[in-house]
Amino acid sequence: MIHPATVFSAAASTWFLIVAVNSPLLNAAVLIMWLILGTIASRSIAVVATTTVLALPAAASMVLIHAPYGTDRIFPLLTSDGLLLSGQLSLRFAALMGCIVAAAAMVKVSDVAKWLQASRLGHKAAYVVGASLQSLPEGARAIAAVRDANRLSGVQVSIRNVASRVIIPVIARLLTQGAQRGQALTAIGFDRPGRRTVLAPFQTAWLSASYGGHCPSSVFLEYCYGSSPRNKQDHPRGI
Repeated sequence: MIHPATVFSAAASTWFLIVAVNSPLLNAAVLIMWLILGTIASRSIAVVATTTVLALPAAASMVLIHAPYGTDRIFPLLTSDGLLLSGQLSLRFAALMGCIVAAAAMVKVSDVAKWLQASRLGHKAAYVVGASLQSLPEGARAIAAVRDANRLSGVQVSIRNVASRVIIPVIARLLTQGAQRGQALTAIGFDRPGRRTVLAPFQTAWLSASYGGHCPSSVFLEYCYGSSPRNKQDHPRGI
């Protein structure tokens, strides 16, 4: 199990490396490496598919912008050096997107929330980040629930009734869930000052434990947002 700070710092380091070196070979190697890691972590091709969906529109725009304006013209409105430049820029964009998508697939929302809750940012930041990361999955589940309800009731969704049968029920369901979460947070004293206890703190891997609960690649993030001395007393093994 890898610490979320290690994954995020590795992705940030990859971004700086890609922008600083700007080598097509490096970009291709980094892209392949992150896609493999993300596929292994997610156990699906979702990382590859998402990266492709994000990269294809950018690649098309690169071709439209650079392909017609080179010096070595091979076809009308098409130059070889313009195509080469657009390909290099598209590869760099794909590498940048691939590392972010793969890093997101390698961590769990619960692990990120636990890490932030025990950090200097506190439990409020952990809740905001956790709720933001869960917004898309919750929206997808709400859409699926409304779709199943319409199918069971025999309602045929069309352009005429999509607002009343899909959009409004989904929004109402999400608002109701948000109100219920607000009531639950008030009941447990979310706004009260003081320390919070993580009943099941994030367990670091053997590499993290050998560095006192901090992976070498997460030193910067741990310095900025890491555990305070008070939280380290609560969790001697680190988070």
